[in-house]
Amino acid sequence: MTDILRIADREFNSRLFVGTGKYRSFPEMAQCHEASGSEVVTVAVRRVNLTDKSKESLLDYIDRSKFFILPNTAACYTADEAIRTARLAREVGLSNWVKLEVIGDEKTLFPDNEGCLRPRACWRKKASSCCPIQ
Repeated sequence: MTDILRIADREFNSRLFVGTGKYRSFPEMAQCHEASGSEVVTVAVRRVNLTDKSKESLLDYIDRSKFFILPNTAACYTADEAIRTARLAREVGLSNWVKLEVIGDEKTLFPDNEGCLRPRACWRKKASSCCPIQ
């Protein structure tokens, strides 16, 4: 029996999503992604160099033929910030998908659960793919 994860129009063989933070280097990050067996890499939009193509970017180390990039709104403290960040990700071609994150407590970085629902409702009205990741 195969255990396929279906979200919107995509199918994934792995349910493991990996991130891009906390690695000592971009090459180490790429090695870890490869070893994980994951097919989805979450990327904090605010950590990505989107403007200066002459500088190194973590996106240079993600093989888009193997990994689906799922931008996230990490480091957003309000619903408005999350919406702007999600739109930026879409406009620069990262994805129409987004993993919404709104920080509720600056000290613990725990999420603002209600705050995450506000941009999700707005995002849906704009006819973009909004897939809640639990």
